[in-house]
Amino acid sequence: MKKVTFTLTALTLFLSAFTTNNTMVTEKKKRVSTSEQMAERIVSALQHASAKEYASMFPSLEDFNDMMNESSEIYGTYLADAKRDFSNNYEQKLVPTVEHAFDLLIDEGRSKGIEWNNIQYIRTEQKEQPKHRFSPIPVTIVFSSNGTEHRIYVERALVINGQWKVSQFIKLI
Repeated sequence: MKKVTFTLTALTLFLSAFTTNNTMVTEKKKRVSTSEQMAERIVSALQHASAKEYASMFPSLEDFNDMMNESSEIYGTYLADAKRDFSNNYEQKLVPTVEHAFDLLIDEGRSKGIEWNNIQYIRTEQKEQPKHRFSPIPVTIVFSSNGTEHRIYVERALVINGQWKVSQFIKLI
C-alpha cells in the first residue's frame, strides 16, 4: 500500500508539471500540430493578455487520463481512484497554476517595457523533436516589441498525440 501511495504521489507531482486554472480545459480545441502554430497562439494570448486563452492550450483532463491509462500498470486496481484524485487537483490546482505563470510573464514583460498588445511573432527555436507520444519539449519563441527582440522559453511544451500543448513553465529569457 505504501508503494502505491508513493507512486500515486509521484505521478501527481509529475503531472502537476503541466497545470492550468479552476475551469476544466476539456472543450474541443483547434488543432495545434506544430511548435510554430503553438507559438503563434501563445503570442495571440500575450497580445490579448489572456491567461484563459493561454490555458486553453494546456493539456485537457482527458489528455491526462489517457496518460494515466497508458501507465495503468503503475496504478493497478487504484486507477479509478487516481483519476478521481487527479481530476480534483486538475481543477483546483493545475489550471490556476498555469494561468498564474502566464500572468507573471505578462507582469514581468510590462516591467521591462514590453507592450504586449503590439508584439509580433518572429520565429520558433526548437532543438529537439518529440520522441514519443507524450513528449515534453523545450521551445523558445522569438518576438519583437517596439523593434526590440525578446524571447520566451517554454520549458516543457508537451506533445500529446501529435498536438502541441503548453505548460506553466514559461518565462522571459
